[in-house]
Amino acid sequence: MRERLGGRASSEPGVGELVMLTTATGKALPGVVLFRRGATVDVWVDAPEAAHSVHNETDLSVPARSRSHRGLVRRARLADIAPLRVPARESLGVVAADARVFAALSEGQRIRFQDGGDLAEGTLIEKCRFGGLVQRDDGVILGVGFRRLWPAQADGATRN
Repeated sequence: MRERLGGRASSEPGVGELVMLTTATGKALPGVVLFRRGATVDVWVDAPEAAHSVHNETDLSVPARSRSHRGLVRRARLADIAPLRVPARESLGVVAADARVFAALSEGQRIRFQDGGDLAEGTLIEKCRFGGLVQRDDGVILGVGFRRLWPAQADGATRN
């Protein structure tokens, strides 16, 4: 599970930033920073349904809130990204918001997570590049992608 989530890691500031990634072939791709450490960044870019992961990319098929959505994570150098200066597609804005929420979570924190079609609560026991290891209240440990993790609601908070 840990390996599939990119391995245990803590990111430097910048997660959730909207950026323009310039590939080795000169193609400019709008994306979202998911991880940053030193001169290395992992950037989510939207991908058509037919896209396949390639060397140094991680296929992250993640359902969006209301429709299917796919993205590829590309590892790049910090020098290959710049702030996005044009309006981002709605899909990237949603991914950026999810990345910022995940970045604010801490190991040991009570969290809510999507467990199949249901929401459950547990403890974030380990943060990885693209998600975390979560211990359910029954002791089972699951690997959960960053788009399916949120802080637990405070006791007594009104649920929608």
